[in-house]
Amino acid sequence: MKRDQRSKLETTSWLAVVRAYQECNRRYAQLLKCFDLTIPQFDVLNAVRQLGMDATPRAIADELVVTRGNITGVLRRLQERALLDTRHHEYDGRSFVCILTPGGERLLDEARLAAARFITAQLEPFASRELQETERQMNRMRLHLQSMNPDEIARALPVRSRTAGKEAANR
Repeated sequence: MKRDQRSKLETTSWLAVVRAYQECNRRYAQLLKCFDLTIPQFDVLNAVRQLGMDATPRAIADELVVTRGNITGVLRRLQERALLDTRHHEYDGRSFVCILTPGGERLLDEARLAAARFITAQLEPFASRELQETERQMNRMRLHLQSMNPDEIARALPVRSRTAGKEAANR
């Protein structure tokens, strides 16, 4: 395959992955909106359930691979809606543990059931072998992305290319 053909294929393949992810995310958000939840709220509720009595804000953030600052507002909104409560940490008096309220438990159970049905419906047209191949390819891509250094790629460009965007923004 010629370089220009390969380059076009790389671009169209990348765009296909991005568009599929964006559409999936949009539809998933739409589903969770039926439960008056956002994706981050659903993720936090799931993390609290999974972590149990270890569900400190730091542990929740670590579980979701975000900063504590990212979940502070989410935790506050879930508390305001009486879906989460907090208790002082058993061993660390300076920290607190998040727990699901009975209403939070019920809502999470319903939303999880809907999410499972969403995933089943989303993947229904694909054969098991296609799902296995997709999982293999996406795991391979994720590992490759983790090995890349975007800063090095940018530094490999001529200085003029890296500063062109800054110059245009300053005009």
